[in-house]
Amino acid sequence: MLTMNFMTTLLKKNILKNFNLFLFILFTLLYACQKDPSEIGLSLQNENEIINGNKIDTTSIKAFTIREDSLTTDERTYAILGSMLDPVFGYSEASFISQLRLASSNVSFGTSPIADSMIIYLDYRSYYGDTTLEQSFDVYELEKSIYLDSTYYSNLNVQNYIPSAKIIATKTYRPRPNDSCLAIRLSNVFAQQIADATTEQLQNNDNFISFFKGFFFKPHPNLNQAAFIYFNLLSSKSKVTLYYHNSTGSNLKYDFVFNSSCARINLFQHNYTPCDFNSSINDTTGNDSLLYLQAMSGLNAKITFPHITNFAQLPLLAFVRAELIIPIKTDDATSTLLKAPPKLLLVAYNSSGTYEFLPDFSVGSDYFGGNVNSGYTEYRFNISRYIQQLAYNQRKDFGIALFVADNRISANRVIIKGPRCVNGMRLSITYLKP
Repeated sequence: MLTMNFMTTLLKKNILKNFNLFLFILFTLLYACQKDPSEIGLSLQNENEIINGNKIDTTSIKAFTIREDSLTTDERTYAILGSMLDPVFGYSEASFISQLRLASSNVSFGTSPIADSMIIYLDYRSYYGDTTLEQSFDVYELEKSIYLDSTYYSNLNVQNYIPSAKIIATKTYRPRPNDSCLAIRLSNVFAQQIADATTEQLQNNDNFISFFKGFFFKPHPNLNQAAFIYFNLLSSKSKVTLYYHNSTGSNLKYDFVFNSSCARINLFQHNYTPCDFNSSINDTTGNDSLLYLQAMSGLNAKITFPHITNFAQLPLLAFVRAELIIPIKTDDATSTLLKAPPKLLLVAYNSSGTYEFLPDFSVGSDYFGGNVNSGYTEYRFNISRYIQQLAYNQRKDFGIALFVADNRISANRVIIKGPRCVNGMRLSITYLKP
């Protein structure tokens, strides 16, 4: 530890006379460690350039695009539906599963109920892509139960849940996200199946979800850019209404509900085979100058700092800030329609290969960063604590993963200029040196 005697001596000798006293004390308390602090990256810097308060951004970085295996996607706030042939990222598809529940117990449709129609209403939340193009999708009846207390992944084999492929609705539409809801008419046969439910099946939700196990919404393949549509299933506007009449009345209706007690799963598929960058995915040599990030359990980037531990050998007073700067490839012709995500996230790999938060994340979002700038040209992360731990061998560099935030409920993608690009990804370090 730097002791107060050492601080006093330094001050008396006016070694830090060009720096504000408050800044010195603050960063000494925050970043002092058991070893005498050493600067990060100075081995790459000319000795004549090493001056008090200097910044360097020439630290070695290795980065490459990786394929996300799968993500847990059950019980997310939003459901995504759509398909797209992206000219850069290839074909992607988003579908979803959801249970349906009774709004009350002991439901009765009266004597001899006849279904007039049955409509699914889905509350538009947002979209990603071109909503002027027509889309189609099918709605299937689930034949195998899903459960609220189970964990489900984005690559779930849905064929196990629809072995008979019972399509109960097909919808062709042009998305209008500014409208209130998308209405989907279910088949008359299915509507009557619900109207014919027994008193026991309508007694409570346990009985009802055993009788009707849920819906599977699957898009038709779209071989153009099209759009992914986000629906809010937890909105009161999202529901399924049975319109019917019986022996004693007409113009009757009953609303079934989607709510937080419904098991729900977002499912994603990607095909990167025809993409120009396909051979670079999981290429640990990091030869590609560009990095590709895509939500929906698509693509991430893995980043390491190969020579970071060499920098602890040079004596310095204090390590102040390490900022990872991530420039966007702004000349991508598709970026106007398919905008970069508003936020990225960084997490660390541990020895088991799973994710954990960086120490800087816990300080707060304003400190940590990750938001795109106003010009949509770059992202920045403050990873000072993480880099200092690497530099002084307080943790091993298993790498960090960079990915789109909210990647379970959004479809955003972005092309990043990697460390091999001119003015590409870099680590900007500020330090205090006596």
